[in-house]
Amino acid sequence: MTHIRTVIVGASWAARSSAGNIILGEEVFEVDDSRTTVSCAVGHAKVHGRQLTVVDTPGWYYNSPLENTSEMDKLEIRRSVYLCPSGPHAILLTVPVATAFNKSYQTAVEEHMSLLGENVWNHTIVLFTRGDWLGDTTIEERIDIEEGCLEWLMEKCGYRYHVLNCKQHNYNTQVASKPTLTEEEWMKREDELIDRVLKTLVVDPDENPKQSSHQLKGT
Repeated sequence: MTHIRTVIVGASWAARSSAGNIILGEEVFEVDDSRTTVSCAVGHAKVHGRQLTVVDTPGWYYNSPLENTSEMDKLEIRRSVYLCPSGPHAILLTVPVATAFNKSYQTAVEEHMSLLGENVWNHTIVLFTRGDWLGDTTIEERIDIEEGCLEWLMEKCGYRYHVLNCKQHNYNTQVASKPTLTEEEWMKREDELIDRVLKTLVVDPDENPKQSSHQLKGT
């Protein structure tokens, strides 16, 4: 596979654009603490000999149900899969570890992911952003203490997840402790993300998120 196509979705200020820039290895998507993405944007780059296409999308308020999201944002989220020629290989769902993943957050994620069709979870990798906020806690320990909500998320995506260190923080709270990983270790994790995307490639064309979204829009 020489061309990897991904769509990044998630709540507002969940570091979607920052994650996209890290994956592409350059500043393709605008990152602004005072605003969030308002329409889909597409970035391209060649990384480790592979052509990458990344689609950034508008976010939703992290604990707000789908009915509170504007029709324009819903349309843009649906449109994202059509910006990848032949459809995306994987959907990256950004979840910042700095925010508690409670029941309302879970509901918001479930409802907004439904915009991409019923088979979207078969192609989803959860991308835990702002991994440096974990401090001495492992992501597995964090999953255990989130009242079962993160465990639900892991089951939905088939336990495909990755931790990414987004160095620009959009939160006012300061980091209480230093990251436990070195810069080299974080860079290694960023490289490993590409391999995880490869393992989530579409096998059955009937389960392609692009086709599932089309079926949803037709109902």
